[in-house]
Amino acid sequence: MNEADILNYNFNHNTFLCKSMMSNLTSLADRQKVVRWMRKLSTSNRTIDEMKLRNDFMYYLVMNLQTMELSPPFNDNPPPCPLQTIAHLLPGGAEAIGAAQAEAAAQWTEQPPPEKPLLYANSPDGGAFLAAQPIPRCGAFCYLAVVSKSPKAD
Repeated sequence: MNEADILNYNFNHNTFLCKSMMSNLTSLADRQKVVRWMRKLSTSNRTIDEMKLRNDFMYYLVMNLQTMELSPPFNDNPPPCPLQTIAHLLPGGAEAIGAAQAEAAAQWTEQPPPEKPLLYANSPDGGAFLAAQPIPRCGAFCYLAVVSKSPKAD
């Protein structure tokens, strides 16, 4: 996965969180502001730096929705200017942008794979069949096997 894919995945995940938490807001006007912010943020994807800033805004929007109250800059409709010109509106200003980017990067740093999964170790073919199957990046992989043994002759 390249950096743009990771940033888009993170943004899409936070968009899902926003959509699911929007119903916690009691004010219809606040819900409309959140929708406007999500629309603005979804169009901010021209460069990697803009995508990082977009994700920082989205992170703070999710944090606002968790508290069930919109605080600046989200308590107003998004301005028509580019995100770079309103980056100072994020909590903590420029320092917060760097901290949020570092936190997002820490979530996506790849760690070395653990030792061979128990499923492979206990499989009669050493996991060869399972290794050849497609595994989704997101979601679940389920494998079900039904076997029968021939009845023993008495």
